[in-house]
Amino acid sequence: MAMLLESWWSEAVLAVFVLFAAFYLWFLYWYAYWRQRGVPYAEAVFPYGSIGKETILGKMRVEFKIHEIYERYRDERFLGIYALHTPALLVMDPDLIRDILVKDFDAFQDRCIPFDDSEPLNQHLLFLNGSKWKRLRSKLTPAFTSGKLKMMFETMDRCGREMVEVLDDAALSGQVLEVRDVSARFTTDVIGSVAFGVECNCQRNPDAEFRQWGRQIFEFYPSDRVEHLLLAIHIPTAKLYRRIIGRKEVLHYFERMVKDTVSYRERYNVVRNDFMHLLIQLKNRGFVDDDKSSSAKAQDDDISNWKLSDGDLAAQAMLFFSAGFETSSTTMSYALYELALNPEVQRRLHQEVDETLQRTGGRFTYDAVMGMPYLDKVISETLRKYPPITILPRKTTRSYQIPGSKAVVDKDIAVAVPIYALHHDPRYFPDPERFDPERFSEEEKTKRHPYVYLPFGEGPRNCVGMRLGLLQAKIGLAHLMSKIEFQKCDETEIPIEYDPLSIVLMPATGLHLRAKRRSV
Repeated sequence: MAMLLESWWSEAVLAVFVLFAAFYLWFLYWYAYWRQRGVPYAEAVFPYGSIGKETILGKMRVEFKIHEIYERYRDERFLGIYALHTPALLVMDPDLIRDILVKDFDAFQDRCIPFDDSEPLNQHLLFLNGSKWKRLRSKLTPAFTSGKLKMMFETMDRCGREMVEVLDDAALSGQVLEVRDVSARFTTDVIGSVAFGVECNCQRNPDAEFRQWGRQIFEFYPSDRVEHLLLAIHIPTAKLYRRIIGRKEVLHYFERMVKDTVSYRERYNVVRNDFMHLLIQLKNRGFVDDDKSSSAKAQDDDISNWKLSDGDLAAQAMLFFSAGFETSSTTMSYALYELALNPEVQRRLHQEVDETLQRTGGRFTYDAVMGMPYLDKVISETLRKYPPITILPRKTTRSYQIPGSKAVVDKDIAVAVPIYALHHDPRYFPDPERFDPERFSEEEKTKRHPYVYLPFGEGPRNCVGMRLGLLQAKIGLAHLMSKIEFQKCDETEIPIEYDPLSIVLMPATGLHLRAKRRSV
């Protein structure tokens, strides 16, 4: 019996050793990928690849590790890296970035984000590729023109007025506020209203049902940590979206809400100046009011005759909410944080807001908000230092020879544009940790390569809702600056400690600032 056990144990150990050896050799095979193609590469360490143990274990954000690699190889135009065993191309030269995002877009039009194609709410612009993406993008673009945003302005402005009313008592007594929560309640009310046609009342009632469900979209459980990391570094491994951006019950809540809203509006012929109305037009007619232009008519029949299905409509509304409220609220809160740490910048912004209100009779208008140059600089500098999308993912749709080199990248290889690293490169933004809105004066912008500042991406696949996101953040900040001064306090965390696994660049413990009512 003892001899049998000893023999079994020896065979088991041998089997484990053989499996491990095969696994190790498989990794080594992939780690030769970039060297065999004559591409400079960052050394890979088994089994973590180039991105390191701390990143894989969720102790370090991916963009910070990519920044380290970027700094180490900053003289290279492009660099091969490995996420675990998977090869990816890191693109660091601004001219090459322009080629990939614009000039040679046909070779890089897909994003390498894995998702569950069977889930109807995943059929939106962020995930779709190829002809499906092109068709949907052409339909949605007219919904984000300046004219359409002007129609939504009054709804957003009303939310801004309500925000300062709600904060008035806190500002009068000099309370410490968690400004991420303040900003998130504002943007939830805005997006809930313009996307879903729902009066959320999150600012007066932080525990409102809509706010509770909205929180769960970005809520994580311990079991999600590895899967979210794999998504962050663009490893096509699992059907992730339902696990990562909202669970089944969360998605179904929003799906039902969209269905009920559309049904009610169509039954009673309800018309509102919001995004939902534009989506209903795309569902019923295939185009939005005043936008069946000659350019739209010139499109091929497959696009011009196509209409959104009920599922398509719900998917776009879901994306609009999840992307719109989180990125804009994060940008607003980081701007308030930097204004509190830089009182002179805040004083200049207060002055611009006061002068604007004097010209407009005490009320903000669309043109007034969009015509505030210093507010625009503050937002731009915030997006530079804290970009909502820190790594821009693409995937090759065909083999591609890198211009100016003999290197050829195979089809279906992940390509990453390191936005965070570019935004913190002292060659483009001297003393990058300093908050300086004057980096975005017209004079300074002309000195820089246009493809080193990419908070919303660039080219045909840039963020379709960019204008709306900027407008939302500007309205919120303009209203806050009109009534409140923000100051750092004992609870203000300097420097910020970031959540290592959140999808957007998010503080781990919130942003706490003291609010004081202005005497104007």
